[in-house]
Amino acid sequence: MVNTSNGTMTPTVTLTGIVCHKCQCKVAEVLDGCPSCGSESIETIELKQNGTIVSFTVVHVGFGHMASRAPYLLAIVQTEENVKLTTIIDGVTDFGSVKIGDTVRFKESDETIGPVFQY
Repeated sequence: MVNTSNGTMTPTVTLTGIVCHKCQCKVAEVLDGCPSCGSESIETIELKQNGTIVSFTVVHVGFGHMASRAPYLLAIVQTEENVKLTTIIDGVTDFGSVKIGDTVRFKESDETIGPVFQY
């Protein structure tokens, strides 16, 4: 919880993942075992919220629950811990201005999408 300027408490938004104690693999998901080595010796961690766009595309025709969001930016983001994840980038008004290497920040975890980042 974070104390706001008016004295009320609001929940903090965190990017949660796991780290494997056997092979040190980190992922931005909460799983029962390590996706790299299969070990169950894992720990839930909070990942740093800043990341860098390493790849992206503009989705002009979404499907299913994403249809109403189109057009939107779908990107692979690498966090400060070198964890790569596929995510939506909110707050993009000019798709032509987006570049590989742009810095983004974790915004929220959407129940139907997963992690959402923003400019």
